[in-house]
Parts: sequence; structure tokens; C-alpha cells
Amino acid sequence: MTGARTLLVHPKNGVVDQATGALEDVGCRVTTVDSATRALATLSTEGFDCLVSEQSLPGDDGLSLLDAVREVEPELQFVMYADEETAEDAFEAGVDRFVAKNGGDSAGELAAEVAAVTSATGTIERDVSDHEPAPEEIVRAIDDASVGISMTDPSLPDNPIVYVNDAWEEITGYDQETILGRNPRFLQGPGTDPEARETLSTALEQEAPTTVELKNYRPDGTPWWNELTVAPIHDEDGELVHYVGFQTDVTDRKTAERLAEERAEKLVDEKEALERILTRVNGVLSEITRVLVEENDRPIVDRRICDELVDAEGYVAAWIGSVDSVGETLELTGAVGIEAGTGSRSLAALPDAVSRAVETNEIASQSVRECDAEMLDAAAVGARRLAVVPLVYGHKRYGLLGVYGETESALDARERRLFDSIGAMIGTRFNAIEMSKILTADRAVEVTVSIADPSFPLSAVAAAVNGEVEYVGMTSAGEGTELFVTIRCEGPVPDLTTLSFVEDVREIARTDDVHTLALTVDAATPFDELADYGALVSRVTANPTRARLAVDLPLEYDVRSVLELLESLYGGVELRSQVEHDRRERTPEEFASDLEQRLTDRQRTSLETAHMNGYFEWPRPTDGDEIADTMDITRQTFHQHLRAAERKLVDTYVDSWSNGC
Repeated sequence: MTGARTLLVHPKNGVVDQATGALEDVGCRVTTVDSATRALATLSTEGFDCLVSEQSLPGDDGLSLLDAVREVEPELQFVMYADEETAEDAFEAGVDRFVAKNGGDSAGELAAEVAAVTSATGTIERDVSDHEPAPEEIVRAIDDASVGISMTDPSLPDNPIVYVNDAWEEITGYDQETILGRNPRFLQGPGTDPEARETLSTALEQEAPTTVELKNYRPDGTPWWNELTVAPIHDEDGELVHYVGFQTDVTDRKTAERLAEERAEKLVDEKEALERILTRVNGVLSEITRVLVEENDRPIVDRRICDELVDAEGYVAAWIGSVDSVGETLELTGAVGIEAGTGSRSLAALPDAVSRAVETNEIASQSVRECDAEMLDAAAVGARRLAVVPLVYGHKRYGLLGVYGETESALDARERRLFDSIGAMIGTRFNAIEMSKILTADRAVEVTVSIADPSFPLSAVAAAVNGEVEYVGMTSAGEGTELFVTIRCEGPVPDLTTLSFVEDVREIARTDDVHTLALTVDAATPFDELADYGALVSRVTANPTRARLAVDLPLEYDVRSVLELLESLYGGVELRSQVEHDRRERTPEEFASDLEQRLTDRQRTSLETAHMNGYFEWPRPTDGDEIADTMDITRQTFHQHLRAAERKLVDTYVDSWSNGC
């Protein structure tokens, strides 16, 4: 059938152009609108044989339009032209036909369906003379419509409202008794867009239909968004008699659009901020790493780190300082961009961020608005925020780093996480510098501590063997740690793996009642913790009830921190002596421990097997082939491991000799 009057409701894009062309090719007279509101306005002024609608529309969707159309024109053929997943809902809602938009010739299929549905309903000029709704039925349909409908009379002064339906009252919050006779502009307010008002005014002057979105206000002042479609109504002589308005509350959609815009803007801002931070931080990391590699002197390192931070964009000052053992004073060891002065400063007079960093060993931050300290506050250097970073290695804090940002965002959460890493990196380097001092200093402080606690690992071993235990050294062993100990006991050594912390036992040497063992343990407490604090363990002896521990520290080291560490781990800790001494010579046991750390398992096995089989005697009672067979390896592999072990043995001897062993 040709000449069918078709109303196509579809957002403006290339698809609607294809659909329009296909419909016109089969003779349809097509009117196109892009929203459900405009479709209803058009239906109120023109007659159609068929309505074709997309599901996704601005404001109300296609199924909502179907509900409204069924109220005002229940016999109008309704064809849904949408994605396949909408089909089930569309048929349940009562569409007459459904055409899937699946690419290909879907526009042609739509044209065929429209031709079929309009042919099935008769000719274009349908005879409905016996079925026209009575005036009261039309009024009831409009009164009960789900969209707000209003009418104004332009023949009266100021084009006042002369009719509103129930939905209009519900949407706007006004009763018709209070608004009849008033121009609808009273719904507008301070947030109403002047351009939208101008568009509406121009359309009314030109007697043309239009759709605008206006911010309107309810009686209590609550704002809401009104998608308003206004269309003129003319009489038989073409004279303007009324304007009809269709109001739809699209506040939720406008809110969602605004949130989407705000999120998009925030993402752009976040991306720009992140790029600035990465650029700045990459430079800071690179320069601080260079300083830590180049310098070994703490005062120089402290000063240069502060220099590099202040040279970077976003920071106006920096300092590094150390806190005394009781956590009451701070002494600056480097500062740039701030009056450092001399002497110690009471933590009570400093920003709260300093005390919080000391108490928690975690980075602390403070805004200039939150700070009223006497010294080192952000306002003193014209900064907006202060971050205090603990310089930590393991369990020991080597100082604090204070950084001043010139803006509130210069030290945000992301940047503070980065400074956590910087603090750990600096702390690791300071630990290495301090350990180097211990190993190379001519003099050191030897601190001897008594520990009367049976849970101390060597005391536990002594109790198990009912003898005495002496610490030799420590090395990594795969995923665990090996403690080398000498045990003096009568009879064979019992199974030490019954101790909770011992995973394996390997015998290194034995003479009469003296056994040298390697104990694989799950955690090398307290030796790992002492190493983190920069303490070098020199001697440990233990019996079942008491252990005696000696560690070497630099002359300037705070002994109290080591005692506090041991007291946190064990009971019965007592300082027995604190003596300066010349750098001591290494013991044979330490030499053996050092060699153990250098050798791989294969190299150590090759060396021990060769020794036990007399390979180093002359004449040799056995050759490399026979030894390789006992190890289930080739002769070439045996000699590779043996040569590597011999080279490391010589290296260890030469290093020990050059260090005064």
C-alpha cells in the first residue's frame, strides 16, 4: 500500500535517514520527530496511519511512548524499530510489529512491515465516522494522560493557562485553581537558561512548534528540569486559537548528564595532575638515587637530598633530622629553604605531623590551616602543606624527612605513597652507610647484653642438647635462613627439628664433644632485627637459662635503641657492659661462615666430597671420575664446581687477610 502517513520517532542520525528513505521508497509520507514528547504533540495536531519508534529516545523511551499512544489513539499501528534484545519487552507491551535493527537491509525490512501493517488496516482514508470518540472521551483521555498537558489562550492578555491535566499538577506541584489565568512563565526562576527562554518566546511569536529544556521550580522552591514541547493549534480558518504544551520531568536524566560531565572533567583533571606528579616525581627519584649512589657521607647526603627536593617543581623547602632515643627532641642534619639554626628542637614545639611520624613510623601530613607550631611550620616558608617521611630500614628509623609543598595538592595521597618509597630507599642507603662504618672503623662500641629468657633461640637449642651453644654466623638458605652454631655436649646431638623454629639440621664438623651445625630456621630472630638496627653481632653464647650477646656499634650510635629492641622481644634483658675497642680480628668460625655464604650448595658439596675422598692429598687415592660418580654428575661438572669453590676459598682468605684476620 502506498501513501501511508507514517510518524517516525527516532534520534537524529544516519539510521533515521536510511529509514526515512526506505519508507518514502514504498510511498509512505513520513514525518520525523526525535522524542516521545514531540511525537505526542504531533499526534495531537495531525492524523497518521502508523507510528514507527526506536526504543532509545531522549526523555521517555519507546515503550513509554507506546503506553501514552494507546491512551490517546489505541488503534494506531505501532511498529518498534530497535535492537533485538528489546523484542520480548516490546511484544509484551503490545506493539503491532517489531523490526530488528541488525544492519544489512533492516531499513528495507522496516518499509515492508509498515506497508504490510498499513495495508492490513485498510485504505489511507479510513472510514471512522462511526467510531469518533465523544468529546467527553477525548477530555478524559487528555485528563488521564501520563504526560503533563496544558493549554494557553493567546487571545487573552499575556497568553494565560486555561487548562492543565492531572499529570501537569503532579509534575509541577501546583493546583490548577491557583494557576489558571496565569502565564506559565511563573514556573521559571533564577536558574532558568535565558537562551532556552528566548527560543520558546521566538517560537510562540512565530506560531511554530518547539521543544526546549527549562529549569522550573515547584511551589516550595525545589528545582526540576522540564522538557517542554509547545505546539500551536489553529481553527478551520487557520487562526491561532490555543497553544498546547507537553511537560515531562527529565530531572533524573539531567542529573545523570551533569554527573557524567563532572566525572569527565574530574578524570581530565586527575589525568593532568597525575602527569604533573609523575613528571616531577620521576625527576626527584632520579636525582635522589644519584645522590645516594655518589655520596657516602651522611651530612653531605642530607644536604644534597634537600637541595634536589627544593629544586623540583612544587616544593619550597625540605629538611632531614634525627630524633633522640626518648622521642622528645629533633636535631636537623640538613635543611634547604628554611632557617635551620642550631641545636635540638622539642617535638612539642613542632608541627603535629612530626610527632605522628615518630609515633607511627609512617608518613604524616599537615595543612598550613591545621598548624600553629612555634617552629618548622608550613607558614614559615610560605608553603601550604607539610609531609614528614620516616627514613626507615627494617625496624630502625634513621631519621625524618620534612617536605613542604607550595599548594594543598602538591602532597596528595598519591604523592605521599610515593614518598613512602623514597623514605624506604633513603633508609636503606643510610643503613648501608652505617654498616660500612662498623666494618671499616678503627674503633667501635661493643655492647654486651644478658638475656635470661628460655625462648631466646640459642638458649632453646642449649636446653634441647643440655649443653652450651655458641653463635658462629648466619646466611641465607633458599627460602629460609641458616644459623651456624657450635654445640658442646656429651653424646650425640638430639633431633633439633623438634624445636618449633628449626626446619633442618646439617652437620659441618665434629671433634669429640664439639659439633658445628647449620640450623635452617624459619626466622632468624633476633639477628635479622639487630642487622636492621645496624648492629653487627660479634659473639653469642648461651646455656639453657641465659644467653650473653655482644654487638658492635658505631661510636655515635644510640645504645638505648638496641636495648629497646631486645626488650620488645625477650624478658630478662640486662645491659652488662659498653666498651670502646679497636676493630677486632675475625675468628675462624666467622671465616667459615663467610665462606658458607659465598659457596653454592653444589660447590660446597664438591669441595667437601673431594676433601673427604683425599683428592687434595698426594699421591691422590682417587681421581675426579670416581668422585663424580659418587655425586652422580659428570667429571666435567665436578671440576667446574670444584674450581669455582677453590676460587671462592682463596678470595675469602685474601679478603680476611687484607682486613686483618
